[in-house]
Amino acid sequence: MIKPYLSTMSQAQAITAADEDSEDVMQLEAADYNSITDAWWVVDTNVKAAGDDSDTFKFELVLSQDAALTPETNKQVCCVEITDIADKRLATAGNHIISINVGKHLKDMLEDDLSDYPYIGQLNTLSAGATISIDAVLSNSEPPTIDHRMVTVSPVSTPSNP
Repeated sequence: MIKPYLSTMSQAQAITAADEDSEDVMQLEAADYNSITDAWWVVDTNVKAAGDDSDTFKFELVLSQDAALTPETNKQVCCVEITDIADKRLATAGNHIISINVGKHLKDMLEDDLSDYPYIGQLNTLSAGATISIDAVLSNSEPPTIDHRMVTVSPVSTPSNP
């Protein structure tokens, strides 16, 4: 699906070596990206990775000339590559694989290349035999951190005054 705003790219998307691109892509108009100050690219592990110690997991945020995110038509915005399946980002569901504000960089790239690269999406490259399920979003608001979640759901009450 092509969305005209910053949004979810993948939700509980099971990824294998054969499944490379995000479920959804975005296509922004100039009026929309001109006001970008923050654009948080967040990829979370939905179901922990499976594979062996030599498997590689690569996640790329890209601008593309086509909505299918054909690799030959892309420009990389940002990337994370992990080669250790025991890495806690891959080994535990709910962890951020990456959480980074790419707002200024994305806006600069869109200003330079929007006419040639109007689509924004995510490419996922996994070794043969590796699998993972992810959630991915490009959002204008900062995601909650583990510390934030701990504070907001903490069972600790306010101490009483003596």
